[in-house]
Amino acid sequence: MTYWNNSDVDFDASYDYSATVDIDYSAVVDFTSDVSVNHDYNVDVCIDGNEAVFSIDVQAYGDDSATELNLVVFVNDDYSSITATGWAAVA
Repeated sequence: MTYWNNSDVDFDASYDYSATVDIDYSAVVDFTSDVSVNHDYNVDVCIDGNEAVFSIDVQAYGDDSATELNLVVFVNDDYSSITATGWAAVA
């Protein structure tokens, strides 16, 4: 059986690499879209009980403004609920 002792090997690995890559790219995109949506909603709701209606109008005016609206809507057979929170502010 022969054994090899790697201490007898003098190994020097070096690699010099240089590359120049020129890319010339041109694209012409012609896109046409035609969407025709047929929307027909027939909702039959018989209100036999109570009704709640609300309107929200929150305004802030200025150069640097921000707004936020959080909206939760829940509906099942016996209960419906709308919860809205939000703010409008100007710096």
